[in-house]
This record gives sequence, C-alpha cells and structure tokens, in this order.
Amino acid sequence: MVKISDSQMKGLFKSAHLAKERGEKLDKVFADFAVKTGRAKGSVRNFYYSTLKRAEGDGELRQKYLDGANLSANKIIGFTDEQSDALLEKVLLGVTFGKSVRRVIFEISPDGKTALRNQNKYRNLLRFDRDRVERARQKILTEYGKCADPFERKRLKATSLALLKKEINDLFERIGLSLKAENEKLKAEIESLKEQNRVLQLGLIGKNEKPVQEYFSKLDVAVDEGKN
Repeated sequence: MVKISDSQMKGLFKSAHLAKERGEKLDKVFADFAVKTGRAKGSVRNFYYSTLKRAEGDGELRQKYLDGANLSANKIIGFTDEQSDALLEKVLLGVTFGKSVRRVIFEISPDGKTALRNQNKYRNLLRFDRDRVERARQKILTEYGKCADPFERKRLKATSLALLKKEINDLFERIGLSLKAENEKLKAEIESLKEQNRVLQLGLIGKNEKPVQEYFSKLDVAVDEGKN
C-alpha cells in the first residue's frame, strides 16, 4: 500500500475541516484523497475516522495533523431532502418579496457558522440540483402567484449571447452574398468588354490586319489579368 506522508495527512484533515464548515459531505474529500494516494475511498474513510478517534486522547497527534482544527470522530451530517427544500423555499420566498439572499440566510440562521453552512448549501443547490430549485419555484408560484428566478441572469446572458451569435452569422452571410453579387457583376462587365473588343477587331481588321490583331490580343490579356 502507498505510504501516506505527513503533508498529505495534514491536507486530508484540512480539506475535511473546510468541508465541515461549508456543511458539505466528506465523500468528495475521501475520493480526491484516494486518487492522490492510490488507496480505496473506503480505506481513506476508515483511516480518517480511526485517526480522529486516536487524536481525541493524543494531544500531540491532534496538533500534528489537525493543527487545532475542531474535528471530531462523529460523521458530518449533511442536509436532508426536506431541509434542502425548506432552505430553498425560504430563500426564494424572501428574494421574491424584496430581500437579498444574504439577508434571508442571516435571518434564518441562529449563528454565523450556520449562516455560512446555509449559504454554501444554497449555492450548491443552484449549481448541482436545478430540478429541485425549479420544483421549489413552482410551489411558490402556485401559492403566491410569483417567484424570483435565481437563474434569470444566466438566462439573459445565454439569450444575449445567442442573439449576438445570430447577428454575427447574419452579417457574414450578407457580406458573402454581397461579394458574390459584386463578383458576378464584374464577370459580366468583363465578358461585355471582351465582346466589344471582339466586335472592334472585326471592324478594324483590314490593311493593317496583323498590328491590329496584336493590339487586341494584348488587350485581351490585360483584361484577363485584371479579372484574376
């Protein structure tokens, strides 16, 4: 089994401490650490909790790896589905009636630590559980007739970007058609000049047939070069 260095162990407990403050589960912390050290995620989980258990009675071990972090061997409890729904509904309802997200979270949180946990959970729900957010919005819409849209800015940005792309494509298409029409016009004018040249040749060829042919031959070459 790959040996775990002291710096890696400190990194594991630091990541766990940050996850706890954010109200997040430790599964991702264990998975990331497992990849870095070549261990199974379950093995990392067991190692983590067994080390915490030992650190409870070993101040030196706690100071060495936990660096004074407030961690315990009790597993961090994440948000239940009911708690996630309630958080979403409270925040969205408050924003619907003129409050900021920060103010709502401050009002529903008993302390700063809980406020940070609620804030991070709300952001994660917006990022990773859009279906749940939309269900909460529909519930508020049904009950109150209106509901703030937390995705409105992103939707407007996406719409604006799509419109800009369409305008650019339309512009290129118009430029292409214009150039094509101009090119066809020039071709027609060149063909007309060549035809006029031919008629002039037929009318002027006589005694000085050879010089006239040479002159118009050079003129044809000049016209063709201008075309290219």
